[in-house]
Amino acid sequence: MRTLNIIFLLLLACTVQSSDAAVSKAAADTLYSQHHYVEAAEAYTKLLKSHPRNSQLLYNLGNCYYRLRDMPHAILAYERAAKINPSDGDCRHNLTLARAQTQDKFYSSSDLDIAWSFNSFVNTFGAAGWAWLSAVALGVMLTAILLMRFSNVRWIKKTTFAVILLAAVCIILFIIFAIIQRSKHADHSSAIIMNTTKLMSTPDTTGTNLFTLHGGTKVSLRDTTLPTWFEVSLSDGQKGWINNDDMEKI
Repeated sequence: MRTLNIIFLLLLACTVQSSDAAVSKAAADTLYSQHHYVEAAEAYTKLLKSHPRNSQLLYNLGNCYYRLRDMPHAILAYERAAKINPSDGDCRHNLTLARAQTQDKFYSSSDLDIAWSFNSFVNTFGAAGWAWLSAVALGVMLTAILLMRFSNVRWIKKTTFAVILLAAVCIILFIIFAIIQRSKHADHSSAIIMNTTKLMSTPDTTGTNLFTLHGGTKVSLRDTTLPTWFEVSLSDGQKGWINNDDMEKI
């Protein structure tokens, strides 16, 4: 009986904890709906300490900062949400809107229409989604193989052979897309500039100031071995050093 009581208390504690989390999320949503964006951002931030990989909380946090016109923090939150859930079209849309309001404009081959369309298509599903589709395609291919093996009808054999080839191509492509999404998920080589800062030619304040970067700019991290300086590259290929206090990793 004592053991049963202990188990009951543990279950009750878990239930209360889950309820508190739900209430906190509901409270944060209410604050946002009532236009209390500062308080809502604080609430979402607290929730993220317990649920750091919750893409919805990150997306909502980004919306708070967007409403507050704090584009660096909005972009950072959207980028982190999109990294966890790349198929979220609303997050991608808001990220594009926030980027359009940053001061720095850097363009690369990935900004071309064809590259943008390809990335958008790959982001339709996450790694798990593409893996699931490859499994479905495999099932279709195996079914077609069985039909071709046991059917004596010529047109069925031709049709199933075409289906087998198409399914094989789909399996290969879906696996490639899953790998791409998986690598994005594990990639920690990008950061967002949070404050106006200088891109230096050397990791020292006495170096040459190449130019000034403003909040919201996305950079790729190249060398993070120094304690206070990171070597970064911009989307157009330019390189330099930035004090790591002025950026946040995605």
